[in-house]
Amino acid sequence: MNLLQVILLGLVQGLTEFLPVSSTAHLTLAENLMLGRSMPLAFDMLLHAGTLVALIIYFRKELGHVLLGCVGRDKEGGKLALMLFVAMIPTGILGMATRGTKEVAKNHLWIYGLCLWFTAVILFLANRMAKSRVGRPVTEVTWKDAVWVGGIQGIGGGFGLSRSGSTIAMGVFSGLELPASARFSFLLGIPTILAASIVEGGKLLKPLLLHQPVPTNAMIPPGGLQPLTACFVGVVVAAVAGYAAIGLLDRFTRKPKLNGFAYYCLAAGLVMVVLGFRGV
Repeated sequence: MNLLQVILLGLVQGLTEFLPVSSTAHLTLAENLMLGRSMPLAFDMLLHAGTLVALIIYFRKELGHVLLGCVGRDKEGGKLALMLFVAMIPTGILGMATRGTKEVAKNHLWIYGLCLWFTAVILFLANRMAKSRVGRPVTEVTWKDAVWVGGIQGIGGGFGLSRSGSTIAMGVFSGLELPASARFSFLLGIPTILAASIVEGGKLLKPLLLHQPVPTNAMIPPGGLQPLTACFVGVVVAAVAGYAAIGLLDRFTRKPKLNGFAYYCLAAGLVMVVLGFRGV
């Protein structure tokens, strides 16, 4: 793997992680087109750590309220912190239950294509619903909202079903207004990406830092860059690109403007279905 390939993979991850178009699907496609194979899940999760940095910086004020709420100094922040914790329960259960299947899916692009089509459908529906009625603000998130959003996040995020798109849509379906659903989805991404990066990314990063043999299922292709350097560059690029993508989607969700992303998912899904059945 060379420097240009790492930079491009970091850009793909960062730009598509928060846009409702499935970063996993795009990253897997980019890996196959550039490297002729899918990268280990551990490497992909390390790139997610870059987008975690972008999330923390962009939502530092909201995150501050949540942290103050955890110590009893912000009532609304405390309630939001509790709802985020509730959402993480189904995310963790369903995420671990589907982990093996998601690993297998990385070798079948057509699965990602089909899930992108499903993402398009729910984006169309959420956009229509957000236009037709007034939803609740983020301060009125209930435990039922949290369970539904956390559940869809646990299932998605590995099959080509957009994490941000599915969680935002589920929040709207549950009765939240679109901006509130987007805010809750973004904040929920912080503990989710952190946990996934530690669990999966650690399988690659730990042996590299300790100069130990890397497990076979976590090895990255050899090339002009050392594995540790490749990880560092990918994380930095993903962080910068992710920050830009958050700002873009934040503006698009202030008013219902999700249809453009839905049409893109339909087109990208078609490409991946065709390439998948052709053996890419």
